[in-house]
Amino acid sequence: MSPQEYVDATGHRMAADGCEVGPDRVGPMQALVGVRKDFIALAMSRLHLVTAVGQFPEVTPAEVEGFSRDVSAYARARTGALLGLQSGVGAFAVLVTTQVTPEAVAAATAKPRLEFATEVRPAVVDLTTGAVHAYTGSKLVGAALNGHLRRKLRLYVAPPS
Repeated sequence: MSPQEYVDATGHRMAADGCEVGPDRVGPMQALVGVRKDFIALAMSRLHLVTAVGQFPEVTPAEVEGFSRDVSAYARARTGALLGLQSGVGAFAVLVTTQVTPEAVAAATAKPRLEFATEVRPAVVDLTTGAVHAYTGSKLVGAALNGHLRRKLRLYVAPPS
């Protein structure tokens, strides 16, 4: 599977789940972006979910950190939401590649940082091995949203076949 085929398949999965999907500039690069709003009853809050999928020739920790930072800024600007107790942003920064370093895998699978009402989870898709590397553990802060984010990540970012 080529990187573009994977990006296209991810776009179809996001659209089938009700996301508004299309190309957009995220930081310095063109990416496929999916956006949706969910109300999470258990958390009694609205979640703006932004998924940005970019193609990279090689993924290192610098790319994971940089793209995650760009996706965070994009997601906050795109949602335009008043963030706080009852509204937040969840985002997936999906890096699709045929070359990934072990350090990049470690960066992608580390517990994501929570900025004020915003959480970005990087995911590295290695088309060579067919693996998806992302944080899938539990969290104490934001536990009510964690299960929702894990389900959406598994739905949108499937292992390449």
